[in-house]
Amino acid sequence: MSWLDSDPATESRYRTVAGLEPVATSFTSLIEALFDESWRVRRLAADKLAAATTGESLVASLLDVLSKRGQPGARNAAATALAHLGLTVVKPLAGLLQHPDPDQRKFAADILGELGRVEASPALIAALKDEDPNVRVASAEALGKTGGPEARRALEVLLEEPDPLLQVSALEALTALNAPPPLPLLVPLVASPLTRRSAWRLIGRVRHRSAWVLVVQALRTKSTRDAALLALGGATTTLSAEVEAELSVALAGVEDAVSWLTKCLSSEDLERRIGALHLVRAVRLPELAPRVAEAAEGGELAQLSLAVLLSLGTPGLVALLEGPTPALLQMSREGRSVASEAIVENSSPRFVVALTSFLDSGEVELAEVAVRALGRSESVAAIAPLLTALADDGLSASASRALTHLAQTFPHEVKQALSEKVQQLQPHVVRAWANVAGTDALPVLRRALHDENEAVRASAAQVAMVVPSEAQALLGMAVVDESARVRRGAARSVAGLGPVKGRALLERLLGDREPSVLSLAAAAAMECGATWATARLVELTNHTDSAVVLSAVQSLMVLGGADDAQLARVAAHPDGEVVKQVLHEGCSFPSVLVQAVRSLADPRWDVRVAAAQALQVSGNAGQHLAALEAARAKETDPLADDALLAAIETLKAR
Repeated sequence: MSWLDSDPATESRYRTVAGLEPVATSFTSLIEALFDESWRVRRLAADKLAAATTGESLVASLLDVLSKRGQPGARNAAATALAHLGLTVVKPLAGLLQHPDPDQRKFAADILGELGRVEASPALIAALKDEDPNVRVASAEALGKTGGPEARRALEVLLEEPDPLLQVSALEALTALNAPPPLPLLVPLVASPLTRRSAWRLIGRVRHRSAWVLVVQALRTKSTRDAALLALGGATTTLSAEVEAELSVALAGVEDAVSWLTKCLSSEDLERRIGALHLVRAVRLPELAPRVAEAAEGGELAQLSLAVLLSLGTPGLVALLEGPTPALLQMSREGRSVASEAIVENSSPRFVVALTSFLDSGEVELAEVAVRALGRSESVAAIAPLLTALADDGLSASASRALTHLAQTFPHEVKQALSEKVQQLQPHVVRAWANVAGTDALPVLRRALHDENEAVRASAAQVAMVVPSEAQALLGMAVVDESARVRRGAARSVAGLGPVKGRALLERLLGDREPSVLSLAAAAAMECGATWATARLVELTNHTDSAVVLSAVQSLMVLGGADDAQLARVAAHPDGEVVKQVLHEGCSFPSVLVQAVRSLADPRWDVRVAAAQALQVSGNAGQHLAALEAARAKETDPLADDALLAAIETLKAR
């Protein structure tokens, strides 16, 4: 693992610390390890101390480490440990706020903030009057994490202090608490360059019309409109139609509104982008649709960007789909994904030609979007390109679904078009025909099940349930087919017959020689509630194919046929995927928890994660906490470490 220290001496020290238990006899060694030159050793020691049952001597030792000005690594590690020790360290840290050294007092305020305990608020409120400005600012910031009514009132008082840094700290703390102060306290602060940003963010959280009046006024002036976006970006609720109308009127007089919003939609400032998105929706500027889609960069704003695109309607899609070089072709992956969803949702007859052109673009993702949108276009003209897409193996499944959707509007036209195609008995055409024709598809399905092409026979088996009265007979042909592909098609459909009517067919499939058929048959037993199949499912948990075991175990769990002994055996399976499934689904069984403890030492990180999660949900602090802590002391994978920590904290809280 490349990120580990390569120095053997460092690794030796790390292993030594890993072997120490967080008990009083080890505190001296762990405190010494906080001064180690390796960040890994310091972090491990801090984690060990954070897991300790606190005592006065340990807290005193950690506070002493904080006083070592020349040891920043040790001080930070000690602060990390203290921040996890909970309520018992609030009083000692409150005492440290009286230390003669302002650096110590600031450290105390920072750690109390990290503790996030409301019990720390009184001491921090008192520290707001500290003679050192850094201590005052740190205390204000910490109150944004500890909270409580007293903290809120104290922070509001700071807004009237002359120190702008203290005002900003108070504003940011109130934002963290989502506790906007009265508007009269905020209005004077929007005039100062230092407090403007934070004040506007809070104005956007004030749930009163007066706040939106201020935002609308600010949008009318070039010097303040950027700041007004911060209020829109900080809004925690959807804007009302009335507010959107007023924002639209305010922006109507801005000559460079489009260029300004284009720039804002590309801003690296997340709140500015959010504010710009709200404005585009209010003003309805369809030409900005491509930029709206791109504003979802990184996926953080995907839902908001999609909502804005949908609000732009057909004009917005014109900006995405039409022109010599459609904007959709030039977008980033995130932007194209959001735009595609809007195109599918808002598709209309107008865009059939543009969408059809994407089928030949050479880009599979775009062609897939075009097929989905054509199915929702409510246009007869979409039938022809969708029939063409049926012949493309990559698009055929989507085209079949799209034609089925289109048939809801044009049942006769789609059926007529498919009736000509279905004579050739192509696999996806057979499926589409069955979905559209329903019971009228019976003659074609019978013919398809005797076709020499196994893909055609498999397709017919998969859609046999469209003719309920004949489905048993149709699937009867499929389950004895020489092709495993056809039998898999039958296994996917047989659950539709129910546990009684389909029993004979399902029994045959559960005895199939092909693992892929067995896996699907086990899933079918679960889907139709075939409790009579539990004995066979138990046998399948011994199968050599892991996929069969996975399916059998899941079915047994759902059908109530699993017992402790069976799960104990399966939980020791050599395939990690099987072990993970048992840990995820069977942690209510004692035997699975026993295996979870063993799996904490599994060489596969994802199995260790699953084991930690199982113990987090069903574990017992008295029985399992020590095992989790010991495993975490040896853990090197960051994801597994996070899972172990979450489990430890959950069990400690019980």
